[in-house]
Amino acid sequence: MRAKGAVDYDPLSSTPGDPPGLRATLRQPMIGGVPALGNALLERVLVAIRSARPGMKFRARAVIEAVLLSKGPIGSARKVARELGLTNRFQLARMLENEGLPPLHRLTEWVTVLSWIESAEQKRVSLCWMAFRSHRHPSACYRLVKKVTGHGWEEVVGKGSAWALQQFLKELRAWTARTKPQHPASRQLPPVAARGRRGRGPSRLRLS
Repeated sequence: MRAKGAVDYDPLSSTPGDPPGLRATLRQPMIGGVPALGNALLERVLVAIRSARPGMKFRARAVIEAVLLSKGPIGSARKVARELGLTNRFQLARMLENEGLPPLHRLTEWVTVLSWIESAEQKRVSLCWMAFRSHRHPSACYRLVKKVTGHGWEEVVGKGSAWALQQFLKELRAWTARTKPQHPASRQLPPVAARGRRGRGPSRLRLS
C-alpha cells in the first residue's frame, strides 16, 4: 500500500525533483545476492562488472548497484558522496577512479541509454515516446544517445543491445587500464567484451 503523498520517481525524467538516493534505491529485492533490476540488459551489465571486479570495495559496489537499480540518476555527486560518508564529490570521484570506474555522471549516462535500448527492444516503444512519457525533451534524449555511443538512435537500435553492452564494457576496460586500480583482485572482462583484446596494450577510447 502506497504511503500518503508518495511520488513515483522516473529516472528518465529531467523535471525538477530529487532522486530517491543511494540508500533508498538499494532497499530493493535481491535474487541470489543480485539486485532484482527488472531489466535483462542491466542485469548483464552488473554480472559482467562483478565478474571483472570481484575485489571491488563496498562503496563502489553500492554506487554501481544503485545506478543500475535506478536505471540512471541517483542524485548529485555531492549527495551520493554524503550518503557514502565521504567528505565531498571529489573524494567520490577519486574512489571510483581508484576502482577503475568512470565518473558517476558517465556511469549514469551509459545506464540511462542502455535502459532506453532495452525498452525499445522489449516494449517496441520509440525514444520520442519514452521522452514524452518521462517529461523530457526528445532532442535531449537523442543528443545523449549520440554523446554516449557516438551514433544516432536509429543506428544504435539497429546494432542492438548486445553491441551497446560491448561498447560500454569496452569503455569500462579502458578506464580500468588507464587508472590502474589499487586492489589486486582485478580480472579481464568476460568474453562478451574481450574480442580483440589479445596483442593490444591499454588504449584510450574516444568518448563522443
